[in-house]
Amino acid sequence: MLGIKDLYVNLPKQGIIQPKIFWLDKNNINKKVKEQVTHLLKVITEQNYFQYNNHFFRPRNGIAIRSPKSGTLAEIYLQHIEELFIKHWIKSQAIFYYKRYVDDIIIIYDQNKINEIAITIVMNGINEQLELKATEEVNNSINYLDLTINRNINKIELNIYRKPTNADITIQYASNHPQDHKLLYYR
Repeated sequence: MLGIKDLYVNLPKQGIIQPKIFWLDKNNINKKVKEQVTHLLKVITEQNYFQYNNHFFRPRNGIAIRSPKSGTLAEIYLQHIEELFIKHWIKSQAIFYYKRYVDDIIIIYDQNKINEIAITIVMNGINEQLELKATEEVNNSINYLDLTINRNINKIELNIYRKPTNADITIQYASNHPQDHKLLYYR
């Protein structure tokens, strides 16, 4: 398993724009649209502010964490990385299984063709601002998202994983949370 440390704040500004150009070219988008999209992305990345304790800040790198555009920009960037650096491992079957949810990646690979050290070195060499950290199985078990995945001889077992910081608290119906959030718990 790989985890990307502080994904949003470490996205390289140029790295946000280049993948968009790659995808526009790959999909044969005309030059005028490509120029407009590129200009728009430059404006978006330059007008990147966030507020903390009633003060406004402009990060040197990355994008604001809770910005509506953050998830989309990060997703396009990471799909570009996967296209350039992961796809060939999958085609050669060095990697059998690769799934990513935001900044958490689970990989099943052929130990005869590649190992977690080689994968981590390549991934960390893509951009110096992004740091990926490998987590290895312990006793044939690994935690991924909210699951504990246990690998046995003939099968895979899944269990619910709760982080040590889990407080096991539910939202009270009388709380000040949005109605949509409360309805999820009371259906």
